[in-house]
Amino acid sequence: MLIVAVFLDDIDRDRASRFREKREPFCKTFLATFRLLKDWRLLLVIPLTMYSGFEQSFLSGEYTKNYVTCALGIHYIGFVMMCFGATNSISSFLFGRLARYTGRAALMCLAAATNLSCIITFLLWKPDPKQLHVFFLLAALWGMADAVWQTQTNALYGILFPRDKEAAFANYRMWESLGFVISFAYSSFLCLEYKLYIMLGVLVLAAVTYPIVERHEHTHPTLTQENAENTSTKIMCQTQM
Repeated sequence: MLIVAVFLDDIDRDRASRFREKREPFCKTFLATFRLLKDWRLLLVIPLTMYSGFEQSFLSGEYTKNYVTCALGIHYIGFVMMCFGATNSISSFLFGRLARYTGRAALMCLAAATNLSCIITFLLWKPDPKQLHVFFLLAALWGMADAVWQTQTNALYGILFPRDKEAAFANYRMWESLGFVISFAYSSFLCLEYKLYIMLGVLVLAAVTYPIVERHEHTHPTLTQENAENTSTKIMCQTQM
């Protein structure tokens, strides 16, 4: 609270008042969230969004319970999650800047390959307390991949839907939360192996659908709101002439 109070820039009063005047009613925004589902691009990024919920719930629920607690003891959970959180924070900072040079698709491929390698390891590996470094390494790799999913998926939604950002990010949170709900719902009913296969299936589905959206965006870039307004202004001027 002190950091926000001292260092955060004050909101421009004129801009804030204009925002309040243009603000749409809640019902209209709520309906716009579901109307956006008519856009095929949103339908194709839903598996990617849901996978973000699946992979986060797996680490916090399954990895800590079935791997760390069983092999090392419950007192190691905090240390492993600290390793995940630290790697996640540092990777988020680095990948946010690295994306300017490598592009979003390259980082997505890196995260998918990392998660795929970890899932295969989880399926084949038998946790051994003597392999203490492996527990922290897997958590660090998972944190690195999660940093890509969180930063780049958010950026993707902002780029694809510049005119419907509220509805777009509402969909993002809704489908990510649905991934959380589904993962925790079957947590007590399925064996660990089946949970890994489900998560692997969602990852493969996301790896199939996401490149289609990325390819379309590369060949037919979405106009930002400012560019769209400038284009419409030019058309109006040409029409008047």
